[in-house]
Amino acid sequence: MLGRVWTVLFMLFVGVLFSGLGIGGAVSLADGLKYSTRMSGTPGLLQITACETTGTGKQRHTDCFGVFRSDDHRVTDPSASIGESFKVGTILPVQQDASGHCHLVGVAPTAGRLAGICVCVVAAVAGLASLCAAFSTVMPRLAGRIGAALWSPGAGRLLKRLLLACGIGVAVFGVAGVIGWLALP
Repeated sequence: MLGRVWTVLFMLFVGVLFSGLGIGGAVSLADGLKYSTRMSGTPGLLQITACETTGTGKQRHTDCFGVFRSDDHRVTDPSASIGESFKVGTILPVQQDASGHCHLVGVAPTAGRLAGICVCVVAAVAGLASLCAAFSTVMPRLAGRIGAALWSPGAGRLLKRLLLACGIGVAVFGVAGVIGWLALP
């Protein structure tokens, strides 16, 4: 009995963790997708003038600062920032948001975000499956009835196709993202 309780608690923990990380990660990556695809923000070029590293160990983070010039030459921001490390003098195509922070644009960041969204969808499905398994362990008869009422063969096929599409998406977008990042300055 005690082993069963620990198993259920572990499945609940894993289910909440994976579901939360999957859903939160997908939302965050999808939000950044609007900048990398140039659907939001001001397009332009960022010339890196300085970089600053803060923190130590795992808390270490580098921000670079520079001069942003919009493509239409209407906006110039001498104190624009980007949350990545680049060599001083590097010129990057970016989208600037309303707060003055810049986001990389192009194939590499877009493909990387799409691959990340696919991974997050798989994590969310795994978390939901773990929550369902915990419920099924605690109340197997009720879970069986609910599952029979809600889970049709068509839903199973749809879920398999979704996971297969996410796996293919991770492979394709991951390779494109890696190649794109290698081509960045």
